[in-house]
Amino acid sequence: MKSCPYILTFICLALSSPDLLAQANYELSRQVIGSYGGSAPAGGSIGISFTAGEAVVNTLNAAPYALTQGFHQPKSGDPLRFDLELGFASCPSSSDGVASVVNIRGCAPPYLVSWSNGISGTENDRLTPGPHSVTVTAGPCMLTQEFEMEFDPEGNCILRFFNAFSPNGDGVNDRWEIENIDLSEFHDNEVEIFNRWGQSVWKGRNYDNESVVWDGSGPSGKVLPQGTYFYLANVAGRVHKGYIELTK
Repeated sequence: MKSCPYILTFICLALSSPDLLAQANYELSRQVIGSYGGSAPAGGSIGISFTAGEAVVNTLNAAPYALTQGFHQPKSGDPLRFDLELGFASCPSSSDGVASVVNIRGCAPPYLVSWSNGISGTENDRLTPGPHSVTVTAGPCMLTQEFEMEFDPEGNCILRFFNAFSPNGDGVNDRWEIENIDLSEFHDNEVEIFNRWGQSVWKGRNYDNESVVWDGSGPSGKVLPQGTYFYLANVAGRVHKGYIELTK
């Protein structure tokens, strides 16, 4: 639910006092107060009493000036809104679906955008087919939109080689996975990993992200030092090359 700040306005009826001249339009910052209100210094020798939303009229008369206290009223403003643009994932097992938050308006920027898969920012290009959500926040305002990512029924499933993983035993991203390598059309493959000096440190045939998958270990069976490694993958007669950052 959207919460709004409050403005407390004071009207000076006679401005012969320097203190009142300075406080002709005094704005009280948003704060939590008790059920019967509270008080705050307005500057100079003037103190301000206020309520939790109930109108109070309390006119101070002390020649040669007069001060009339006003009441709390909510600031007006447009509600937080945004539009969502969706693309397709390339196939049912891909994580290349794209969604973008556009035309954010209402409330006051800056706007913060977060997605249900952990990505931040107005664009997300790592969405799998299925249900997702996106949340936009702006100060006290927050709006969440749920949506369904679909896949292109006429699209071609493609391989996606991720360039980083962390085999530290925490159960998260411990293995180097190749997206869609487990599909039947990519079953005939051979993958080899090299260190920065061009030495082969791991090799596997029929890579499938499960029984045949690189877990960061080298020829000795121990996890290799963190750093940059390189892969050479021959999949269904096509060669793929790139690098991998191994972190711990």
